[in-house]
Amino acid sequence: MNTNQIIINLQAITHNYHLLQQWAGPDISLMAVVKSDAYGHGMVPVTKALVSAGCSQFAVFDVSEGLSLRDEGIDAPILILKGADLKNMDSIIEREFVSVIFQKDTASALSQAARKYNKVAKVQVKVDSGMNRLGIYPENLEHFMRTIQKLPGLQVNGFISHFAVADQPDDPYTERQMKIFKEAISPYGNVDSHIANSGGITDCKGLNYPIGRAGIAIYGSSPQWPMANQLEPAMSFQSEVIFVKTVPKGETISYGRTYKTQKPTRVATIPVGYADGYNRMFSNRASVLIQGKRAPVLGRVCMNLIMVDVSGIQNVNIGDVVTLLGKQGNDYISADELASHANTISYEIMCSLGASNQRLYF
Repeated sequence: MNTNQIIINLQAITHNYHLLQQWAGPDISLMAVVKSDAYGHGMVPVTKALVSAGCSQFAVFDVSEGLSLRDEGIDAPILILKGADLKNMDSIIEREFVSVIFQKDTASALSQAARKYNKVAKVQVKVDSGMNRLGIYPENLEHFMRTIQKLPGLQVNGFISHFAVADQPDDPYTERQMKIFKEAISPYGNVDSHIANSGGITDCKGLNYPIGRAGIAIYGSSPQWPMANQLEPAMSFQSEVIFVKTVPKGETISYGRTYKTQKPTRVATIPVGYADGYNRMFSNRASVLIQGKRAPVLGRVCMNLIMVDVSGIQNVNIGDVVTLLGKQGNDYISADELASHANTISYEIMCSLGASNQRLYF
């Protein structure tokens, strides 16, 4: 039996959704971003919990994710952020997805598929306001709109853009993006447009449109944003001690011999490694919680094992619960703390852990 468990608190997710909706205000409808398996939390159970909490629209990355939700009975509007693939046009029309578009050939193919099924394909036009990832530059938007407005079977029900630095409060680039987006879409009337992401919602930026996209904040991670401490992290990661020994002074631990004991050291071994999403960059940097106390990781993270220093924790035994992410006792290890050790962001930590381990929901 696998002793490693990702524990997902669905109540925390619904709490965060209601809190974000409160911050966004009554005139904003939240769109929950559940792409990439809900950031490692489990797309289907998270979406069902959010539906029960009152969320009425969702965003996924590609059609395959949307199909997984439809197959589980989710009939709410689902936005395909990647945009339509030419090979998936029939599924988009038949299963009534809303597709982001930013290419004329995609729009033309959607039009043809919509006419084939005698349906209307709802689309949202992606405007590149400064992310330089996907989308149409504002100076090209008028020509693009003239083209797609002539295509039968298409209904443009919104425009979408994305903030580049909304995780950095008061960065002037966010104000610039809001201005670019507003000016670009102003000729097209009051449609269901959106630019505010989690950072925008918590920092009150980009909320002058009908929709706000709530992503990472739904899962409880948002260290730099105002009011972030009111969000509840939904993911924790637990394992257990499988071996304890005293390593003599002057011995090295794990591959590469990167850690050398300066005194006799009590060491516990835990069956977690980079195959379980526990990043190799945590070597000699991260800590775990045992009996509510911190135990530093010693030496390199292995594929399936780590060793930790439990010299300062009395009576550590085989079977003791180990918390690698989450709260134990009065201490807490956050996804952002782990991310800092790996020079990355909490999104990657949660996706890596959640995709690699058994998940339990409560």
